[in-house]
Amino acid sequence: MGKREQTIDTILQTTMKLLASEGLGKLSMRRVANESSVSLSNLQYYFKDIEALLIAVVANYFEWCAQEVQDNISNSQDARFETFLRNILTDHLVVGGKTDRCIMFREIWALSSRSTAIDTAVNQYYNAYCKQVVSTLANYSAQPAVVAALLLPYVEGYSIMGNSLTLDKKQVMDSLIAVIVGLG
Repeated sequence: MGKREQTIDTILQTTMKLLASEGLGKLSMRRVANESSVSLSNLQYYFKDIEALLIAVVANYFEWCAQEVQDNISNSQDARFETFLRNILTDHLVVGGKTDRCIMFREIWALSSRSTAIDTAVNQYYNAYCKQVVSTLANYSAQPAVVAALLLPYVEGYSIMGNSLTLDKKQVMDSLIAVIVGLG
């Protein structure tokens, strides 16, 4: 990774850390510059304003999510669909939303409600992420789009409200896997 890419990565990671810990209310270009150890003018060279920075954070977040799915496949020793689903759900069904992924998920969707440009970016990157997940699932299922349409919203919603369900995580996983495998 070159110096430019390293600086951009530092800025994006710092922005995500600030969003996750303090939310949008305390986020400013000056604060991101200070926390990233870059000058404000250098930050503005890479991102003209806070909206451009937040759109880059959205892109980075969905790239991170897609990479996690790919890593899960790469680390799987078992090629069976049921095992793949169990591994994905074990990693991604998180109660209470205290992981970096869950916190950023909530922040990104909150940001999308405040800005048309960010909402457009969220939809664009989420759509690309969904297509990548469908492509990955095609290796396991004859109906990858259906599986993705069931899994993605459920995993996201579970991170927010999973602790309110009457089933424990294992029961939820077993039920989801049964439904998805039953699709054929």
